[in-house]
Amino acid sequence: MGEWTAADIIIYLFIQGMAIGSLYAMIALGLVLIYRTSDVLNFSHDKMGMISAFVAYVLMTDHMPKIIAWCRGASLLSFLGDGVIMGLALAAVLALTFCFAFLFGVITEFFFLRRAKNPSHIGYIVITIGLWLAFDGAASWIFGTEYLSMPAPLADFSVYHLGKVPVGQLDLIIFAATSVLIVSLFIFFQYTNIGIAMRATFENRTAARLMGIRTRRIFSITWGIGAVLGAMAGILTAARSDLSNTMLFTPFVKSFSAAVLGGLTSIPGAIVGGWIMGVAENFFGWYISMKLKTTFAFLVILAVLLVRPSGLLVRHHQKKV
Repeated sequence: MGEWTAADIIIYLFIQGMAIGSLYAMIALGLVLIYRTSDVLNFSHDKMGMISAFVAYVLMTDHMPKIIAWCRGASLLSFLGDGVIMGLALAAVLALTFCFAFLFGVITEFFFLRRAKNPSHIGYIVITIGLWLAFDGAASWIFGTEYLSMPAPLADFSVYHLGKVPVGQLDLIIFAATSVLIVSLFIFFQYTNIGIAMRATFENRTAARLMGIRTRRIFSITWGIGAVLGAMAGILTAARSDLSNTMLFTPFVKSFSAAVLGGLTSIPGAIVGGWIMGVAENFFGWYISMKLKTTFAFLVILAVLLVRPSGLLVRHHQKKV
C-alpha cells in the first residue's frame, strides 16, 4: 500500500465499491419490485436469499459430483473438456436453485401475504418480520449456524492487476452479472406480455384489473422474481465471503438504504442507489472509519428522508389544498 499513489487508492476503492454496490443493487431490486407491485416492504428478503444460497451449497456438495459424473459418462457429452463439463454442472445447479427461489417466493406470497385480510402497511411489515424470524429459525435448524465456504467452482477466484491495483475475478463477475440483469429486466418489461402486465400493475392496480390482468398472479410472479434476485445476491455474497444464516443481514440493511436513496418505487433508482451506496461507503470506510460503515447506511436513510423523501429518481408530489 505504501507504493500506491492517491489515484491507485481511488481506483481500488471505486472498483471494490462498484462490486459490493452491485450486490446491494440486486437485493434492492427485489425489494423495489415487491414494494412497487404489492405495497409490501419485505423484511424477510435477506433470509429468503440466504436459504436459496444454502440450497445451492447443498446441491453443489451433494449432487454436483453426480451431475459431473453423468456428463462424463453420457456419450453425447463425453468429448467435452473438464472445464466445460464443470460449467454445465454449475449452470444446472444454479438453474435448480433459481427455480427453488422462484417457487419459494410464489409460495410465500400465496400462503402468507395473500391470506391476510386487508391488513395495513404496518400489518404487512409485521407479517414479513414474522417470516424473517421463521425463516431464520428454520435455516438455523436445518443448515446449522457454522460459517461455510462455497465449494468449487464458486471459490478460489483469480486476481488480475490494473497497474498496481488488484482486481478480483469475482468482482468482475458480480458487476457483469448485474449488467446482464439490467439488460434482461429491460427486455422483460418492454417486450414480454408478463412484463407489460407487471408494468401496468405497477402504474395502476385497479385499471390493470379492469383490463383483465390477473393482478394476484402478477403479485406472485413478482415475489418469485424478487426471490430469484435475492438468491443471486446470496450466492455471490457467499462466494465473496462466507455462507451463514446471518451473511445477508448487513447487506440487506445497506440495500434498503440504497432503495430509499434511489426511490422505493424506482427500478433504475435501486440500481443507481446500490452503486452509490457501495462506492460511498467504501470511501467513507477508508477515509473516515471502517467501524462506522453500517452506521453510514442509516445516516443515508435519515438524510434522504429529510432532504428528498421520495428518493433521487422519483418525483416528489405535494398535495395542494
